[in-house]
Amino acid sequence: MKTEKLVEQRIEKHLELGEEPLNSEVKVINATVENTPIVMDNNVPVVINGDVDDTKDTDFQYARENLYDIIEKGRDAMEELLEIAKAEESPRAFEVFGQLLKSMTDSQETLMDLHQKKQKLENAGDRQEVTQAQNITNALFVGSTADLLKLVKKETKENG
Repeated sequence: MKTEKLVEQRIEKHLELGEEPLNSEVKVINATVENTPIVMDNNVPVVINGDVDDTKDTDFQYARENLYDIIEKGRDAMEELLEIAKAEESPRAFEVFGQLLKSMTDSQETLMDLHQKKQKLENAGDRQEVTQAQNITNALFVGSTADLLKLVKKETKENG
């Protein structure tokens, strides 16, 4: 029993699962200036209300930082769980370690997917501009049919 209590305390310590209440306070500011830096104030997240053009980049950076944090904490927890599993020689401890290893791998895949999604979003914006420039829906020619025929012959001669 005593080793189980010790194991639980060590896991709680490394996963930061203490009994202290979570700080759910959120600071709200109004931002109308572009590229306003977001700063954590005493570990309190800052929410920005207003018109900011680079919300995609801000969201991407926030998600990326969260994934890095999850991966780092998971790495620390994996080292500790491996020590516990070796000390106890319990199949359950190794099973938990394996599950954590899988979730860490999934977190790393999620990080890579996040990069791919951002790249697709950036490329989609570029393609949309090109597509809009190339698609002409209503072309109007002002002139006689003879002028139009001359232009068509000239184009076919140049492309032909």
